[in-house]
Amino acid sequence: MLQLTDQGRLLVETHLYLVKKIIHYNITIQETIQGLGYDDLYQVGCEALCHAAQTYNPESNASFATFAKVVINNHLISHCRKVVKIQNPLEYLDAPASDDESLTLADTLPGPSHNAYSDLETCMIFDEALNRYHGICRKGLYALHLKSQGHTNAEIANYFGTKPNHITAWITKAVKKARTDRHFNYLS
Repeated sequence: MLQLTDQGRLLVETHLYLVKKIIHYNITIQETIQGLGYDDLYQVGCEALCHAAQTYNPESNASFATFAKVVINNHLISHCRKVVKIQNPLEYLDAPASDDESLTLADTLPGPSHNAYSDLETCMIFDEALNRYHGICRKGLYALHLKSQGHTNAEIANYFGTKPNHITAWITKAVKKARTDRHFNYLS
């Protein structure tokens, strides 16, 4: 990483207002999404400002402020896209479930009276299905299980030594068979 020169530090110090201004006018702050809160965005903007100070060419036609605005804005937009791609908004259980604030998200979760399966029951159902299925349907069911654990098609394909689009086809076939399987009727 390059060190800022004294001139670069002076540029950064005198143009810090640009970061706040760009965040305020160009970016939507989402405190409920990790990485899109004001502090996170400000930090990314300051890093972008330092990058602009390192790469700025004083002999160019643009002033530093104009150059820095573009660099900061582009860095912030790239950061937001990356964060949104990998993060989901946080849902707080005490948040209202609808416009009517009398019902919270915690009230909508299944309780003892709902037909919810424990992790042990889910694993038993999965193992039973694996014993009954064979071939592509078995691979598809196992791939579906890996997807439910957060793996991507590319990771699963790498594990099986095949292409990612094959994983999608396997899962589709396994789900189609499971929907017509009488052993799964009690899950409804």
